[in-house]
Amino acid sequence: MKKQLTDYEKKAWRMVILFLLAYTTVYIGKKTMSVCLSDMIADGVCDKLTGGTIGTCFLACYAAGQFINGWLGELIHPRYMICGGLFAAGMMNWFMSLCSVPVGFMIIWGVCGYACSMLWSPIIRAVSLWTSDEIGQTAGATFSATIPVGTIFCYVLCAAALNLATWRWAFRVCGTVLCVVAVILYISLGTLKTHMTSPETKKEKSADGKNGTVGVFCIGLVFAASAILFNGMIKDGLDYWIPTVLNDRFISDSSVVSLISTLLPIFNIFGVYFAKYIYSRFKMSELGTCGWMFLISASALGGALCFISLGVGGMAVGILVTVLLALSSAAMLGANSMLLTFIPLHFGKIGRASAVTGMLNCFSYAAAAVSGVAIGVISEHTSWETVFMIFVLAAALGGVLCVIGKGRLAVKIRELDSMK
Repeated sequence: MKKQLTDYEKKAWRMVILFLLAYTTVYIGKKTMSVCLSDMIADGVCDKLTGGTIGTCFLACYAAGQFINGWLGELIHPRYMICGGLFAAGMMNWFMSLCSVPVGFMIIWGVCGYACSMLWSPIIRAVSLWTSDEIGQTAGATFSATIPVGTIFCYVLCAAALNLATWRWAFRVCGTVLCVVAVILYISLGTLKTHMTSPETKKEKSADGKNGTVGVFCIGLVFAASAILFNGMIKDGLDYWIPTVLNDRFISDSSVVSLISTLLPIFNIFGVYFAKYIYSRFKMSELGTCGWMFLISASALGGALCFISLGVGGMAVGILVTVLLALSSAAMLGANSMLLTFIPLHFGKIGRASAVTGMLNCFSYAAAAVSGVAIGVISEHTSWETVFMIFVLAAALGGVLCVIGKGRLAVKIRELDSMK
């Protein structure tokens, strides 16, 4: 017999669905630059070096914003931060369409990075406060799935705009979508004003009463933060460089590589739900689950390294390597969901879910910002074999950190979960 949802659960799910819409939409605004970059270079408004610098500005501001907004998220209501960040990111996309100066692109896209960082921490705080544990875990996995879904929507919208007009219209279309969704969310979340206020008072007062004896810091969290450095490096490094690797070594037709790259985000969705499955099915800890995800990633990257080292090209080998890289990417997104969603949700018991997820996300994107530049330099001055050796080593080290730290973090989580 199907369980009847309570009024509280119905409102919690309505809130979660609105957050899913928000986080899917923000990825439409985050990925616009990477899709439009080649056309911007062809148009003469920037070169490859400038394009790379613009991307680094975004990631650096996004990483810093995650840390800052993690703490602000404890003070400002999630409705204002989520809708404000989404609207600001939409406006920055519009400003990009009006700009023609390289320095202007860097500043605008950096501000867009900060605006995009205003969503995740408040969302995790809201989920920890205004949903049940069961809804929170289900929502946590689904939030990670919005990343590939939003990326696909961005590719589709930008492709349509580029075919019908120019790269400037791609920014305008995506910017308009963000602004419209921000307004819709602000109005819709307003209808949940009572739901997003009353439970907060009870939970946060309880947390305030125990903050003196139950703090945020624990050695297990240090291991999680260390592991996410390697996770961010691999996850975002693969996302950025897979098309280039395929084009350089296996598939010379750029249109075929583009098609394959568009399909890759779909694989990532399975990684998220597989991580949640083994976490729930085998009653594993969050870092224990991450350990398995790193092992899968290291194995897949090792297989890809073997084929790359053989120096054999061709479509068949290229497809096989793509599958291996997609498996690694999916495993890293699964680990990412544990590190940035499942672990921080436990800290909602002491009113620190937003701060913890902001800190971890800051480390993740700081690693991504550094690795994007480093991989480009290494691949140009050495070889792709060297790059993938580093990837395999990073996955192995990430897995080791998870295994060492899982017991210590589990003790802290049990302490948090015992709080009523």
